[in-house]
Amino acid sequence: MAELGRELRVGVVGAGGMGTRHARNLLRVPGVRVGAVADADPGRAEALAKDCGASRVYADGYELVLDPEVDAVVVASPDPTHASYVLACLEARKPVFCEKPLATHAAEARAVVEQEVSLGRRLVQVGFQRRYDPDLQALWRLIRNGVVGKPVLYRTWHRNARAAYGPRSNAEVLVNSAIHDLDEVRWLSGQEVRAVRSVVGCRVDRSLAEGVFDLQLIQLELGDGALALVELNLSAGYGYEVGAEVCGERGSITAGLPAGAFVRVEGDARVHVPADWLERFDAAYAAEVAAWVEHVRAGQAWPHAWDGYASLVVAEACAEALATGRPVSLTPEPPPPLYVTPA
Repeated sequence: MAELGRELRVGVVGAGGMGTRHARNLLRVPGVRVGAVADADPGRAEALAKDCGASRVYADGYELVLDPEVDAVVVASPDPTHASYVLACLEARKPVFCEKPLATHAAEARAVVEQEVSLGRRLVQVGFQRRYDPDLQALWRLIRNGVVGKPVLYRTWHRNARAAYGPRSNAEVLVNSAIHDLDEVRWLSGQEVRAVRSVVGCRVDRSLAEGVFDLQLIQLELGDGALALVELNLSAGYGYEVGAEVCGERGSITAGLPAGAFVRVEGDARVHVPADWLERFDAAYAAEVAAWVEHVRAGQAWPHAWDGYASLVVAEACAEALATGRPVSLTPEPPPPLYVTPA
């Protein structure tokens, strides 16, 4: 690990959209250099390396992890590879920023947690960038300040114009997309999910595989008795929108509505809606990698591996509820002491 005050040399595994975004944001963080890039597509890896001034390119991400000139790693490869790359980083005692999800199954994420706990250091940060979004951070602070009293309902919405990938199952929709919403509810409420009351869905985009629902409504019960209602719509048509409303005993707070100039022209009134998540969370993505660098130096990654694991447990319960049509009760586990320490 890089010593305090020394340049942090970062390697990026995965040169697609998210890997490119994280690499470019790291270039804006003082004391950081992107030194290596790995991708199964050599041309894509070469292009990102040239863009970032990286001197080394790998076709094998595991070789990058073992590179002695790499102090810390960003994992932005396909979802099924995340857990194995993170475990490789832990074996090498290197801090790692892993794009969500931490794994595609809760058992894999639990293996990451157990390996990290055995090391006694928080080396894994998970890419739940909403925790760094200014609007949602303001909402979090207002909740903590008791502005609306005790929260009784968390309502979130997550809408894409069209699915950015071709999900093959409802479990994949939940793990790849709804995982953000499940972590958001945990973070905003400070509570674990004790029951998935219902998950219902329908297919909006008829080009998707039969039985795969790109519109899902998830009803959760939290540890303090509050409810949460998550709307996930991968085919909203009009753009990309993520927001939340918290209803308390004395009122409500809303964050994440489309903002900017409100235009009235030719009998129409409109406000700009972002085209995709890269535009909507531009500031959050920059803030989270900057925070990651600080966390690497302090040894207090956040959101941490337990957050990645806990959200996957809920995602799997949601998949079960959707498949069976029955509620699923959960017994939230207390996190190991390593994850109780404030970030």
